[in-house]
Amino acid sequence: MMSSPYLPPELLDHIVDILHHKRKALRNCCLVSRSWVPRTRKHLFASIKFETEEDLGLWKKTFPDPSTSPAHYAKTLSIGCSNVVTAADAEPGGWIREFSQAERLEMTSDRTYVDEAGASFVPLHGFSPIIKSLYVDFTFLPSSQIFDLVLSFPLLEDLTVITSYDVPIDDEDCPDELRTITQPSNPPMFTGSLELSRGGMEPIARRLLSLSSGIHFRRLSLMQFHEEDIPSTTGLVEVCSCTLESLDITCSLYGASLDVSSHTNNSLPFLGTSKVPLYNLSGATKLEDAVFRPTSPGVGWVTKALQTITPEHRDLQISICVPEYLAYVGVDADVKKIIGEANFGQWLDLDHLLIQLWESRSIRSKVTRTLLKGRKRNMRDCIGCLLPEMMRRGMIDLVE
Repeated sequence: MMSSPYLPPELLDHIVDILHHKRKALRNCCLVSRSWVPRTRKHLFASIKFETEEDLGLWKKTFPDPSTSPAHYAKTLSIGCSNVVTAADAEPGGWIREFSQAERLEMTSDRTYVDEAGASFVPLHGFSPIIKSLYVDFTFLPSSQIFDLVLSFPLLEDLTVITSYDVPIDDEDCPDELRTITQPSNPPMFTGSLELSRGGMEPIARRLLSLSSGIHFRRLSLMQFHEEDIPSTTGLVEVCSCTLESLDITCSLYGASLDVSSHTNNSLPFLGTSKVPLYNLSGATKLEDAVFRPTSPGVGWVTKALQTITPEHRDLQISICVPEYLAYVGVDADVKKIIGEANFGQWLDLDHLLIQLWESRSIRSKVTRTLLKGRKRNMRDCIGCLLPEMMRRGMIDLVE
């Protein structure tokens, strides 16, 4: 009688790994042999999402005994229904602790303020000792609650916080800062990436800067919307300058509106600000790429940042993302009149500085903007007015 063909375990693992993105094939592999089940589950359950209360209920019904669930295969845990997560879920025998091998946690909510107010991150504090990446996207949530969760993961490297409002606590006699847990003896070192955006970034940035252990992010992505954000965002760049390799800054301190239907030469009603952020890059000698995203005509803050570049900078790629509204300016429009003489002069100063950096230090620079089809000519005409020398030298990269 012929014996069953034998495949070494290493070869089986390799075959299953190749199929990691083909879920139907992986499910079929589970039917081949019991010995194949653990190998396929490693991929089938690598990412678990509980987007709704129904998703979580179905998981509990399918795996009534958490200890025998495939939770320990999960590398990414996504929760969009934190308002129904209870303290009992984190106790021994609960479903949360079985996700102890997760390396990334995603907390999201598209719900209303009332539902978000009932959310609690406490049951998830430190549930996996090897969490390295945390993503939080809420509209209304106290920054203290977010930061308590952050500090509960000592190996955390990458942090993304997207929130529109920092909700004040109910007890007016207790400042929000005091509601943050006592700083742990072994806080995260934060050696990966940090992304902060929307209106609630300042409280999180301020808390990060207050950590006694310091922060050492290599990549920063910051969206600045309010003047009160300036000290924290500029502080983050300066504190991380020694380790910083990538920088991406969006500055929306000015408002702008444009009647795209008329494409007239009328001046746009831009709103100014009394403060201009100064990003000091002199100590960021490891910086490899810097992306500046002005959403308004004023680019003086970009020029000021680039003026801090020193001869020690090498192999630096600078990208300027042109404001999207320029794509809707008429082909024959007077760009100088539309954005204002002062702002027009700032663009010419930036043009001169970028060429100077390229000639003197071989620092590469490009202007980029992703365009809808049919608007590329408009953008090229506008950029040709704002950055004439860069356009002449072919340093404009417009992506359609």
